[in-house]
Amino acid sequence: MKNFPPQTIGYVVKMFPRLSETFIRNEILELERQGLALRIFSLKRPTEAETRLAGGDVQAPVTYLPERVYREPLRVLRAQLGVLWRYPRGYRRMLLHVLRRREMSSLGRGLRRFCQTCCLVHERGQVEHLHAHFASDPTRLASWAQMICHSSYSITTHAKDLYQDDRISSPGLRNKLSLARFVVANSNYSAAGLRAIFNGEAPTKIFTIYNSVDLAAFPRRVSQSSEPLILSVGRLVEKKGFADLIKACRLLKDWGVNFNCEIVGSGPLAASLGDCIAKLDLERTVKLRGQRPHQELSNHYLNAMVFALPCVVAANGDRDILPNVLKEAMAVGVPVVTTRLEGIEELVTHEETGLLTNSGDIQGLAKSLQRLLTDPELRRRLADQARQLIEKRFNLQANFARLRHLLGEMIEERAVPIIHNQKTKV
Repeated sequence: MKNFPPQTIGYVVKMFPRLSETFIRNEILELERQGLALRIFSLKRPTEAETRLAGGDVQAPVTYLPERVYREPLRVLRAQLGVLWRYPRGYRRMLLHVLRRREMSSLGRGLRRFCQTCCLVHERGQVEHLHAHFASDPTRLASWAQMICHSSYSITTHAKDLYQDDRISSPGLRNKLSLARFVVANSNYSAAGLRAIFNGEAPTKIFTIYNSVDLAAFPRRVSQSSEPLILSVGRLVEKKGFADLIKACRLLKDWGVNFNCEIVGSGPLAASLGDCIAKLDLERTVKLRGQRPHQELSNHYLNAMVFALPCVVAANGDRDILPNVLKEAMAVGVPVVTTRLEGIEELVTHEETGLLTNSGDIQGLAKSLQRLLTDPELRRRLADQARQLIEKRFNLQANFARLRHLLGEMIEERAVPIIHNQKTKV
């Protein structure tokens, strides 16, 4: 394995750790296993409960940037003065950019992000390259840091930061993408969408690197579950389609199908989904299990006969592309039912690695669930082929080796002037 200079890559994230973003933690863990030194800059500090549920054995130090100036005034002042002294032109240029509200609708929010950026630049130590997860505020800080001190940055995009409120068409996003050294999309569908905004002539390199599964953490189970349990996992938000799943469960009950359903997760729709369960008289059959530590998910998968995630496109455009829970269920050997949406079909092929229904088709969803609950041979065949696909296309070690190589190239490029200066002095 190639040895890189000792500089560190800075990961800029919204919150770390975060239960709904364990894919970032898994990525960091794998990059560390592959020898990359990382440092995490988090825009928000998680609650103790969030840390307990989502925590892992990450070695990278985490710097929590100040969420409110009044809580850490001396730290913010030191950063402002330090950056002004070291990068006076960049500091003034960036401050003027913020005051003119070229990006932020709220001046207060813009100044808060500016203070966070100054803290990042002032406290970054050996970090010369930043990698931002999500093309929203983390990318904003990375691009602002570049404007101040000329550090390079790259981006990993996700479905929410591209498709919610049609952000992919935003001129500001297009500008930030064009200044990045490279951009990672987590599906071919998203990568094609990113290239399309540049009319096929993107000024930066765009790569597809799938969020992947740690096969050691999710081994193939030895045997199928004998209990007719339908499992679903995710944040209780519109795009997951949990309301459709509950309605499909009502049809299964009307058809006399023997089953139970558990939905693991928390979110803003918890109350309305609970009301839907009560209204459809499903309290004994469908259970909302709340948030659970990521480490416990393996046991839930082992107990499930079927995994269902009937994703939809939310009213604001937000959608799932390649949900990690689908990959984890497929890795364990739980046959899956999901919907035909762009991106998801890169993971699930109908009748080969799972069953697909049309988004919003509740009766079709119920029929697919009934097929799997009553046909053990179909479950076995789909589970076998799904595991093979995960091993081939969504292997954590193989996919993130590509990302490590890209980030390693950034380290080498930033190290060239340092090495040259050292030789000159000698």
